This record gives sequence, C-alpha cells and structure tokens, in this order.
Amino acid sequence: MRVLFVSSEIYPYAKTGGLGDVAAALPEALIKDGIEVVSVMPLYASVSCERFGIQKSDLRVDVTLSGHHYTFGVYQKGSVYFLDNPEFFHRETPYGNYPDNDLRFGLFAYGTMELMKLLGHFDAIHVNDWQSGLVPFLAKERYEFSGKVVCTIHNLAYQGVFHKSSVERLGIGWDHFTMHRFEFFDQVNFLKGAIAYSDYVVAASPGYAKEIQTPTFGCDLDQFLRDNSHKLRGILNGIDTEEFSPDKDQRLFVPFAKAKDPGKSENKVRLLEALGLGLPDAPLLVFIGRFAWQKGVDVLYETLHDLQELHMNIAILGEGEHHLNEAFASLKGAYPNISVTVGYDETLARRMYAAGDFLLMPSRYEPCGLNQMIAMRYGCLPIVRRTGGLNDTVCDIHERDHIAPRQGLGICMDGVDRYNMLHGVARAVSLYADKGLWQKITAYNEKVDNSWRESARAYGALYTGVKE
Repeated sequence: MRVLFVSSEIYPYAKTGGLGDVAAALPEALIKDGIEVVSVMPLYASVSCERFGIQKSDLRVDVTLSGHHYTFGVYQKGSVYFLDNPEFFHRETPYGNYPDNDLRFGLFAYGTMELMKLLGHFDAIHVNDWQSGLVPFLAKERYEFSGKVVCTIHNLAYQGVFHKSSVERLGIGWDHFTMHRFEFFDQVNFLKGAIAYSDYVVAASPGYAKEIQTPTFGCDLDQFLRDNSHKLRGILNGIDTEEFSPDKDQRLFVPFAKAKDPGKSENKVRLLEALGLGLPDAPLLVFIGRFAWQKGVDVLYETLHDLQELHMNIAILGEGEHHLNEAFASLKGAYPNISVTVGYDETLARRMYAAGDFLLMPSRYEPCGLNQMIAMRYGCLPIVRRTGGLNDTVCDIHERDHIAPRQGLGICMDGVDRYNMLHGVARAVSLYADKGLWQKITAYNEKVDNSWRESARAYGALYTGVKE
C-alpha cells in the first residue's frame, strides 16, 4: 500500500495550527502500520532547507494552465517532497489574504499530480483541507487515478472560496461548476469540490462529523454534507506520543515521568519565576492557542477581571486576530497573577503544559483539538466546552462512571459565556484543593491512549476501501 499525503503544512517545516502536527504524526503512524507514505507540501520562504537538511532533487515539475507555463523545483527530505515556486510560495506568510490564493494552491494541486506521475504508482491519495482541495477533482477527472481519494476536514470554517473566474483560470471547466460540485453561491469552493470528488470525507472527530451536518456548525455546507453522508466518517485525531512525552521533552525545565513527580512541581516553580508570577501554592491555569472567535478567547478576555480575583495564577500564550492581539497585549502587567504572551513560542508552550495544573479550552466549536490531549500527557487537567472533539476526548469528572475508552477526565462547560467560564474555573480551584482526587485524575489521564494507532488503522481501511 502506497499513499500520497498532501498537506499545505507539515511540522516542523511549517505550522500555523493543528494541521501541521497532524500532517507530521499521522504519516508516521501509517508507516508503523506498514503503509508507505510520501508527503507533499509547498516550499515556503519560511522553510529553512539548511536547518532541516532539505535537498534539491533532480526532478522538475512543469504545469501548463490557461496558456501559461509554470515550473516547480522539487526538494526532498526523506519521504517528504517540497514543491518550490518563488513567485507563489515565497510570501510573508504561507496563507495570508492574497488575491491569487486560488492560483497559488490550484497550482500546488496540479504540481502535486505531476509529481505523482514522476514518483510512480500510488494506491491512495489523502488530501487535507481546502489548500489541497483541487487534488481530488484532478485525480478523478484529469489524471484518471483509479485508487481511493480521502479528504480530511480539519476545520470546515475555512473552505477556499473564490470568484467564479477561477473556473477558467484553473481549468476546472464550467460543466463542473454546479451545485453538486464546485459552485457555492455563484463562487468556486475548493473544499466543496474536494468533498464531491473524494471517495471518503473524514472529519477530525466523530462528534465533529455529526455537528457539521447541522446548520449551526455546517458553515453553509451542512445540506451538501448530509447529501454526501454516505462517504462521511469521523476519525479522531491523535498526537505524537513520542514528541509529546514529558519524560523525554528537552524543551522543559526538567523532564518528568508523572504529575506526582517532583519534576512537575519544579517546572511550575521555574515557569512562575520566568513569567513573574507569585502564588506558588495556588493552581496555575494556562491557555495556549489562537486568539480567534472560534476559541472563545473574547469571552476569556471579558472574564479575566473576575477570574483574577480567584486564588490562582493564569498564563496566556497565543496570537491571532489583530483586535484580540491588541486586547490581550494591553493586559500585560495589569494583574499580578496574570501573565500574557502575544505570539507563539513552542518552548514556552511545552513549559506551560508541564507547569500547568489546568488547561482552558472554551471553544465555540472544535473539530478535534490537540491541546487537551497534550495537556493530559503532561499532568494538566483540561477545562473544555462540550463540543466536537473536546466532547469525544474529555469526560466530566462528575460523569466518570460513563467514560469512553479514549476519553480522559476534566471539567466540561455547557456554554461559552462568563457564567460557564467562571463556574468551570471555580470548580477547578475546588478540585485542586482535594489533592488526593486531583492526583488520581491526573494519573488516569496520563494512561489514556491518545496516540495515532487506532486512527491510523481506520485511515488504512479507507485507503483500501474496506468497510468499517
């Protein structure tokens, strides 16, 4: 079994969110299951070939589209290939609000298919999100690919919607611009096209697979997804348990095996010192993530004045929407027990997981979420909103008699508002005071299997067309 895995970002080469982590860890798990995986991504300006040992290959990809000729250099690191075109990929950011994003990622799809021809036979193609959304169409309609095509939706809110002139610019053809294919309110929708032409469509968790078929979470594609429900699956994401392992993590102040070990306490003491926080005996609540409406951080910002009155420390790390970046930046130094870092720092994030007692994830919706899984590995209890993958992976401590096999324990909120957030965090403070119970719960969470093992097998079944 040989699979072409297509993603617009792969950690550690490029990462803007959870997709980068998934695109690194899932192929590794598939390889362990005996599946050969070849990955493809664009070579952005931010990718350091020297740092990562990426070499230029002798291959070259040529694409002729709408009377224009485009050439892509091909770089390689092991089983990962990079398509290089400075005009389209050497930008300030991988995505950005560039007016030619349809052409940029449309050409990435064409380049990927041409590269596939050079690399030999593949049994399946696996694409991720809208950036590689043109690949299923090309595979089925232009390149006569006979294997299975799988598309994973990591976040339905991002669909790659462009002016209908893209039909001609990208060689799609007006006969494919229909309500059952690419047409979306008289525009071209890359993700809708991917759903239409893929053999299987996978949502990043079983809960999210159900949610996106409803008007509340369907982002105007709910009816289309219901029409294609026969090909829709929910497969829970996992994490790389070797990468996220507190006893091996060299980014920590001190590696540790379990939450009850002295190393966990030392990480907390040293992080509090580094962030200028006092109250060493109080619980530490951390938030790590994008500053976006989806993540409920606007409510977190509005509630911080009340939260800071609780006997606890709060550490926040993230960046995202400009107005939220400015809002959180304005809080620096405003409260003695709150630390705010605007930006993203992988080392600081790992140290916050390791030092934290509780991780707050008040998401309005969450396709899967990886932070809660990582936190549980580091002895940090999740406080989450009941939605999508958060609901699939976290069981409320008061409902632990009904816990599912891949769930850990935490505190679950029923809504995203000040009341629910205050109530959830207050419950956490009370739980922390019961050291015996807190240690039992963290010990349970550390044993939860959040690896890719089961999920990789589920994907392997889709590649072969075996019914689950």
